[in-house]
Amino acid sequence: MRAVWLSLLILLAACQPEAPAGPPGQKLGATARAECLAAGGRVGRGGILPGEVCFRPTSDAGKACTRATDCSGHCMADSRTCSPVAPQFGCFAFLDETGQNLSICVD
Repeated sequence: MRAVWLSLLILLAACQPEAPAGPPGQKLGATARAECLAAGGRVGRGGILPGEVCFRPTSDAGKACTRATDCSGHCMADSRTCSPVAPQFGCFAFLDETGQNLSICVD
């Protein structure tokens, strides 16, 4: 009888759900993907949304800045330079239109 219970316990322990194949979500279409890559961007996932996003380099990446209007992306508060890509995800500090230091988390 003990062997039966042990066998049942082993069988039940083996019943685990399969791990998901990958993050769900929309993939960029062939045209959008080609446009992204042609513009020097890269396709990836960002934030909490599961869909693919095109991360495009900004035209003024690394340029010195003192306010938001100096950059096509964000004016990063820590380095006082324009962000290298857009969109940008995660938590970071940036300078607004008046040069004030603000923090934000973008998912």
